[in-house]
Amino acid sequence: MTIAVMSTLTVGVAPANAAPAYWAAIAFSYDARTSVAWNYPTERSAINAAIARCGADCGYSSFRNSCGAVAFSNFGTRYATAKGYRTSAEAKRGALRRLGIPGYVARFVCTLR
Repeated sequence: MTIAVMSTLTVGVAPANAAPAYWAAIAFSYDARTSVAWNYPTERSAINAAIARCGADCGYSSFRNSCGAVAFSNFGTRYATAKGYRTSAEAKRGALRRLGIPGYVARFVCTLR
């Protein structure tokens, strides 16, 4: 007995009125250097722009069509990032909450939506 298995591949097409993707990145280092890039057409272009301003040794957090932030501990021993928030205030609170110890928001940014 032979069993035939069929597969269907569906290719989605974005609707004509779909919102464009706007990418942002926050680059940061342990010595508290930071930079931001926002409203870039691709994730990679936003990351490259942020790192170019911060330095090759910087880490980054990237996000699309939203807000993000990075927070550092008061003594510079820890950091936390937050991304995907609707507002800058929410992103800042998210970064401080994730940090979990006293600290400050070093950078935040929102993309267009």
